[in-house]
Formats: sequence, C-alpha cells, structure tokens
Amino acid sequence: MYEPEPIDRKFKILAVNQCKTGAVYTEMDGFFFKAVDKHALAALDGYIAAISEDKAVGDEQVRCAELLRERVALHQHKFGTKVPDVDAGIEAGTVLMPNKNVYERR
Repeated sequence: MYEPEPIDRKFKILAVNQCKTGAVYTEMDGFFFKAVDKHALAALDGYIAAISEDKAVGDEQVRCAELLRERVALHQHKFGTKVPDVDAGIEAGTVLMPNKNVYERR
C-alpha cells in the first residue's frame, strides 16, 4: 500500500504559483535546489535537454526553463557556488531515512 511521504525531506516548502490561480505546493509535491548549489546548472541543463526533446512540451515552457537557468547562472556569478553537504548528525533522522515506497521503472 502506498504511503505518501515528503518528496523533499530537507526543506519545508510553501510555493504559490502566481501564474496558476494561486495553486499551492509543498514538500509533498516537489523539491528544492538552492541557486548556489554548484550542480544546479547541470541539473537545469539536463531538464532543459529533456523537455526540449519532448513533443508535448511547448516552446514557452522550454524558454521559461532557459530563462531560469540564466538567472541561476547570474546568481552564481555574483554570489559563488557551494557543494551541497549533508550533516548526518542533524539530518540522519529525516533526510537519510530509507524511503517507505520504492518505484522501479521497468
């Protein structure tokens, strides 16, 4: 039986989509990367490549992701980057717990 659990265990998230009639999302719906994460641009590059090849994704969505990447790159240029770390002493009880549910794509 599926037991919902947070997608993001590290961050409490409260995101309001200002473009979609105020839809609200939390850590149960998504995950968060800090803009200073050294590998955030690589993650965005992979995402942009994937949606660019998907015929169901419109050009506007691809452009939105590209603009996001530009903002993150500028932020990193201005403020630097940081390799993310996990403080096992603090996060062992939350972030490093095994997943309750495992999905293996076949």
